[in-house]
Amino acid sequence: METVISVIIILLGIFINRFIVQKSIDKFGERTKLDIQHTKPLKKVASVILWSIIIFIILGIFRLSNVLWGMFAVAGFAGIVVGMATRDVIGDILTGSLLYIYRPFEIGDSIAIDDIWGEVKDIGVGGVKIKAWSGEIVVIPNSKIRTSIVRNFSIDSRRATITFYVDYNSDFNEALKICKKALDGTPELLHEPAPVIRVDDFTEKSVKILILAWFPIDEFWNGYAKVKKSLAVAFRSRGLKIPVMRLEKRNEEF
Repeated sequence: METVISVIIILLGIFINRFIVQKSIDKFGERTKLDIQHTKPLKKVASVILWSIIIFIILGIFRLSNVLWGMFAVAGFAGIVVGMATRDVIGDILTGSLLYIYRPFEIGDSIAIDDIWGEVKDIGVGGVKIKAWSGEIVVIPNSKIRTSIVRNFSIDSRRATITFYVDYNSDFNEALKICKKALDGTPELLHEPAPVIRVDDFTEKSVKILILAWFPIDEFWNGYAKVKKSLAVAFRSRGLKIPVMRLEKRNEEF
């Protein structure tokens, strides 16, 4: 009798593994666009867990409780040891799965992770491969990405924030006119949203002027360089002190 029940359980396990577990993982892979090399390990892990449960059940049917509890004890101890040794690997795999689900970036996107800037070449279960702007290939573990600030520049537009200071002896109204003329003379500039030019703050020795301007992502640096050059030339020709400018590395999508 025990043999018949065991055979039925084994056949049931084959059915569940092939038509429920494996198919569910295939559907999950299609929904999250996981490659086959990423779904294969998930299938193997699921199969191992399922057949482990089936073996425990069969041992219980044959009343091999001592062997069963011994296996539980060994498996528990081994699980603790393996878990401690591979917790970083497991963390990378879990984070990699979350990257596939939430997709903060995709292959081909231009991103910055901490001080690493470049193009995403591959997203794996263990890490992300980036071709840095300097040319080298960098692989960042998923566990590090989980705790880092990720900036994605693969968007329609990017905002340049330019600030400079004009001392009180200079005509800052003239400085505002120069800013508007510099922006009007930059064909890369987007007019939606409209650029912003304003007196932003007053310091002890100067007036802070703020410029917010949006450019298409592929024209950002060209547009920013042209605005900066136009401002420098105009301030010098008008006899105003050349300002100290700063660019805040921010980006926004519109």
